[in-house]
This record gives sequence, C-alpha cells and structure tokens, in this order.
Amino acid sequence: MANSFENGTVSVYHDSSGLLQVCVKNDRSVGSPGMFYGDNPFDYVLPVTLCQIFIHNILSRLFSFLLKPIRTPKFICNVIAGIALGPSGLGLNQKYFNALFPPRQTEFLQISSLIGASYYVFVITLKMDIVTTLRAAKHTWKLGVIPYLSSFGVITVLLGLYYKLEQNPHIQNPGARTFIGISMSFSYFPVISEALMEFNLIATEIGQIALCSSMLNDVLQWVIVAAQRVTAAETVKNSVMFFNIHCIFLFFCVFIVRPLMKMIVRTTPVGKQVKEIYVIVILVGVLVMAGLSDIIGISIFMGPILLGLITPSGPPLGTTLIDKSEVIISRFILPFFYLDIGLNTDLSTLQNWKEVVVFQCILLAGYLAKMIACVLVSISYNIKPKHGVMIGFIMNVKGVNELLAFSRLREHKGLGNLVEPTTKFLDEQTFTHLVMCVVVMTAIVSPFIKLLYMHRPRTQHPSINSNFAVRSIQNTPSDTEFRIITCLHHEASVRGMIALLEACNPILESPICAYVIHLVEIMGQSAPILLPINYKQNKKIMSVNYPNTNHIMRAFENYSNNASGPITILPYVNIAHYKHMHEAICNLAQDKIVPLIIIPFHENDHVDLGGHVAKSIQKLNTRFQSRAVCTVGILVDRDSKLGGDDSMMIFHVGIFFIGGQDDREALALGIRMANRENVRVSLFRFVVTNINDKDDYNGRFKSREEEEEEEIEEMLNESLIDEFKSMKFGSGNVSWYEIMVADGEEILDTIRKLEGNYDLVMVGRRHNIGNLNDEELTTFIENAETLGIFGDMLASTEFCIGMVPVLVTQCGGNLDTEHKFSRVGSATVSQKSLDI
Repeated sequence: MANSFENGTVSVYHDSSGLLQVCVKNDRSVGSPGMFYGDNPFDYVLPVTLCQIFIHNILSRLFSFLLKPIRTPKFICNVIAGIALGPSGLGLNQKYFNALFPPRQTEFLQISSLIGASYYVFVITLKMDIVTTLRAAKHTWKLGVIPYLSSFGVITVLLGLYYKLEQNPHIQNPGARTFIGISMSFSYFPVISEALMEFNLIATEIGQIALCSSMLNDVLQWVIVAAQRVTAAETVKNSVMFFNIHCIFLFFCVFIVRPLMKMIVRTTPVGKQVKEIYVIVILVGVLVMAGLSDIIGISIFMGPILLGLITPSGPPLGTTLIDKSEVIISRFILPFFYLDIGLNTDLSTLQNWKEVVVFQCILLAGYLAKMIACVLVSISYNIKPKHGVMIGFIMNVKGVNELLAFSRLREHKGLGNLVEPTTKFLDEQTFTHLVMCVVVMTAIVSPFIKLLYMHRPRTQHPSINSNFAVRSIQNTPSDTEFRIITCLHHEASVRGMIALLEACNPILESPICAYVIHLVEIMGQSAPILLPINYKQNKKIMSVNYPNTNHIMRAFENYSNNASGPITILPYVNIAHYKHMHEAICNLAQDKIVPLIIIPFHENDHVDLGGHVAKSIQKLNTRFQSRAVCTVGILVDRDSKLGGDDSMMIFHVGIFFIGGQDDREALALGIRMANRENVRVSLFRFVVTNINDKDDYNGRFKSREEEEEEEIEEMLNESLIDEFKSMKFGSGNVSWYEIMVADGEEILDTIRKLEGNYDLVMVGRRHNIGNLNDEELTTFIENAETLGIFGDMLASTEFCIGMVPVLVTQCGGNLDTEHKFSRVGSATVSQKSLDI
C-alpha cells in the first residue's frame, strides 16, 4: 500500500519473511510540475518562496503609502509587513499559515534570512568611509560614550530590580538582561546612517555629529564583545586561544584581503568599471567571511562587517558593488529576514499586559536617559539644547541591527556569547516585547525628527551682527579679502574657473581667497564628506584616492603660483549625493563669510554627463539658489570658451542691467573687474518706460509699502550705476549705454542686436517688469528656473550663436535697510566727486 504525504510517498508492505516494511520516499523537487497535473504548488519550496517575496513587497509598499503622512520609515513598514504575514496577522487563519509557511520551507527561510542580513550589513558598512568618520568622531567622543552608558545603566538596573522583585519567570538569566541593556542602548552606525539618508539629514551638521557618535558606539561594542569573550573562557588556555584566533582573523582581513582590494582599485583604469569577476568574488566572499566568523565562534555578521569596512569605498570598487547588488539585496534577499522576524513575533503570547507596560516603560526610561545625556553633553560642545534633543532622537532610532541581535539571542546564540550557547536567552514573549519596542520607538521618534529639524540658514539675528545677515558682493568692502567658492564636477571646467578668478582682480589691497571644491557623486558611501585636502597626500585623508581631484587641485595650485596678484587656493573635496551636496557648501559659505559661490551650468558640454547626471546637476543648482544666503553665480560655458593661455590679454565683459538686487550683484562684480588693467567692462542699462501705477498682470493698484520698496530699489540701482560711471571714465576700461525700452519683450529683442566680441556676459536672474514675469514664464522657457528669462536668452543660440560664456547671478537674500542706505551713501560720495 502506498500513500502520498506532502512531497513524499510512504509505502507499507510485508517482505518475504513476514516482517512489516515501511519505505518513505522523499521527493526533493523544489519546483512544482504544475497545477494541471494535480499538484498543489504550495507543497513545493520554490512557489512558496516566490509568493512570500511578492506578498511582502506588496504589503510593505502598501504600508509605506498609508503611513507616509506621519513620516514612517521604510524599515518600520517592512517589519509591519512581516508581522502582518506572521501568526499575529494573516497567520491567524491556520489554513493560510500552513500554505504560506510550510514546515518543509522553515529551514530555507531561516538560512535565507541570515544570508540576507549578512549581505545587508556588508552593504551598509561598505558605504562607510571609516577613516574620515573616525577622524571626526574623536572630537565628539563624549556623545558616543556618555549617552550609551547612561541608557545602559538605567535599563540594566531597572530590569534587574523588576524581575527580581516580581519573581517574573521571563528574563531570569542575568546575562540576558545585560544583553538586552547593551543592545537597546547602542546606536548602530548602519541604522543611524540609513535613517539619516531617509530623513534627508545626512549632510547636515546634526546628522554628521550623530554619525560620528554612532560610529564610536560600534567600536565600543566590538571592544566589549571581544573583552567579554576573552574573560568568559573557562581556562586561561581557552582565553589565549580565542584571543589568538581573533587576532589571526583580523590580521587576515587587514593585511591580506585589504591589499588585494587595493590592488583591484589600482589595476582598474580611471573612469572604467571593475571587472565582473572581481565583483563576483567579493560578493561570494561575503558568505565565506560569514562562515569563517561563525566557525571561529564570533557572530556570523562580524565577518561581513569587517569585509565591508576594509573594502575601499567610493569609485571604482565600492560604487560598482553597490550598483550591482543593493537593489537585489534590499528587495529580494533581505525580505526573508523580515519574514523570519514576523514569523517569530506572536502578539498572542502577551498575556500579562501589566508586564508589557512595565517592560516598555523600562526601555522608555533608558531612551529618556540617553536623550537627557545627549542634551547635557551637547551643551559642553556649545550645541543648542534644541539640537541636543534632536541628536537624542536620532540616537534612539532602532533598525535591522537590533532585530539581528534579538534573533541571535532567541536562537540561543547571543552576539558575543554572553552565556553558554545552551542557555535560553529569550522566550517568545520577551522577543515579541523587544520587537514591539523597536517598532513603536522608531515610529514615534521619526516624525519628531522631521518636525523639529527644519532646513533654515544658520544666520544670526541682524541685531547681533547685521554684517553676517546676508553676505553679498555689494556689501563686501573693497579693501578686504574677497572670498569665492568655486565648484567643479570635472577637469574640463578648470580653465574657465581660473579665468574667472583672474578677472576678479586679485590685488594687495583686496586679495582673493578661493575655496576650490571638487564635487564627487557619492555612490559607494552613505556618509557625505566635505574635507580640506592636500592633493599630494589625500590618500592619507580619505579611504579612497580620486585621481581627478589631484589633477584639478594641481592646476589651481599652479595658477596660484603664477597669478598676477595674491590669490590663495584652499582645495576641498565634497563627496555626497547630488541632493545633499549643497548643504555642506552653504554651511561653509556662512562659516567663512563667503560672498560668492560659483557653480557650473548643467549643460556645459565638457564631458558626456548623460541625461540622469545632467538633470541631477540642474536640481543641485536650483537647491544652491534656494538655500544659499550669499550670492550664487551659475557659469554657462558650453564650449570652454572662457579663459586662455595668456592671463594678460584683454578681457571684455558685458553687463546687462535691468534692475533689482540680482543685477546689482552682477554690476558689483563688474566694478571689481573694471579695476584690472586688461579688463574692459561695458554696461548696458535698460530703462523701461511703459510701466503704469498698476501691476500689469492682475490689474490691482500698488500699496504704499510696495511703492516705497520700489523707490528704495530704484535709488539702489541709480547709486550703483553712478559708482560705475565714476570709475576711470573715458579711459577705455569702462563704457556704459542707456537704452530706452517699452517693455520686457523689447528688452529681449534689443539684447539680440547687442552681439559683440565678449569674453564674458553677466546678468541677474530675477526680474519682474510689466507683463514679463520670471516666475510665470519658467514653465514655458527650458532653463528660466535657474538662469532667468534674460540669462536663458543670453545662453542660447539667439545671442552670439551661444558661443559667449554667461555668468548669471542671484543674491541670496534681501539686504536689510541699514545695508541698503549705507550702500546709497557710499555711492552718493562717488557721485559728488564726479565732474561730468
């Protein structure tokens, strides 16, 4: 007699001797022949596995959409989706639960979850630049140590008191209570890094402080685990053997594997991708390192973590690994981990709700202790208490690393083996407690982080020091150092930027200090970097060497040594995602009191950027214009026409002046240029005559405040023009033309006719003249959003067939009244001294 049983067949019969024989034939097929052959697909591992991935991705996306208004992180949505598929959700239906989680697939699910988690920690640590982060962390070490010790002390003491007084059967093991205190007090670098990326705070000062502090937490954790394992051995011989094995493993990683990684980077040509065989070997090496670390008795995840840290981040190796693996890992392998968490989280085990409340309150007390410690320590670093609270919220974010620790604890293998592996650390109820705490705490602090931190300029109130309220070219004294930030994406922009710096007239009375920043898109890292560098020794500063940065900085250094006047070059490298690049540069501009930032236009055809990269640079330029509190200049130089071999050649600058603070910034820069012997500046001023007392767009009368504002603006325009007229008038360096026009459309027609032999043309971005409104026409003109209407026309083929470089300026804020009238006063003096 033969009976089918799941994927096997059981045969029962009597042999020739009369003995009963039972033969079990197991069908090891993982795939189903098909439902049309009478098979149930859910009796096989492959269909069940594919169905699990599909349903989890659909549910996580659904929860992400539903919880988006309260700013719930994706991690929480993934965990909730896993719980919803487990015994606490749809698993309440036993038929569904047996179909989606058959016993035959249990071991495969557990192994897949470990593999997914191993690759996850590898990818996250691969995104670190550990050298840079540790350099910065030494300045904020107190934020990495004191809050952790405060939280650990509170949680451990309260857990010990509660479970001792109540004689509660759960967590009676002191080692388990200690482990819970350690894991819930730590702030893991991968978790904090991923959260800051999602909150769009990775490039902010608070984000960088939190990253450095969490990095110190990770280092502290490794030290504690290693020390515990050495001291917990039964004999001295075992302790020495354990210590030696770990030293050999660490030596193998640092002195054998890392040099091989560096060799791969050296042998890869600049601009080329790493060979596919290297990528495959490294990704397989993640599993090898996980197996080795598990064999020698440390956590299975320690091997992938070390491999990620010793792999050079950034291009070419780190970038290629991230590009080829991150999506597959996060969307198709890591969901097994969330499914495993959900499968072992059973809310029905929470019978004693008094214990639930007390346990959550104990953990909450630990979080509050960490937050209070962050505030107090922040004060010692002269950080505002509000920002200290923000850091406390960020450091209390929980994620995958905590769940990894709980899973290993539940499987009787605590991270670092705080007790013997045979001792049971967590039962189902305590595991569910901890998962609930991670989900609830992260879901609570995440909206507060987004609400409390607003992207505001870090300016002081004008009553404190109005000179720093808005920094512009107009209010920069002519006898002080003129500071400029120049940003470059690639080497082809170097010549134009150098020519522009030279035209800005460095002299002894007003030398130029140029902060040259090479913008590098971050791909293989999560922590953005803005570092001053020595281009000859940047290998010692960063974990990866960028050859293009060396070439760019060497060119600027050579220019500084051969410039016509005193100019100081301060080289920087900014390695970040395009959407975060502007943050650190705008902060640098405020810290160094820089009046001008120059950035390249996204359509400069120096290299084939590709549509995606060009669009990202365009959005980056828009963020500069919206966030910077100083003047931002966008340099349009499509064919590298700006600059030449002879720095003493005649440099002809054309300025098109319609009016407004942006045009005044262009004219103020032109005034500085006109003081140079070989620079000739031509000013074309357009006077619009057909403007009524009403606004042409909506027909309403202007208010008194608007009329007064217009009078002040007109007075500022006239005073700056008079100052320009007073400079070397008639000497040939300065010439100006006043053109009467009826409206904005006539301005455009006139500009088309003013073609000339210009080396550079400058114009402001924003203008509102009659029926010609910049904001209204941005939807009809391709680049009007970043260049303005007139800047877009000057940069197009309609003006000098698009062969003249254009600098479009935008003032970062409205100058206060004191600045305005002080500028008028200085111009009035110049006008009085002019006799024409």
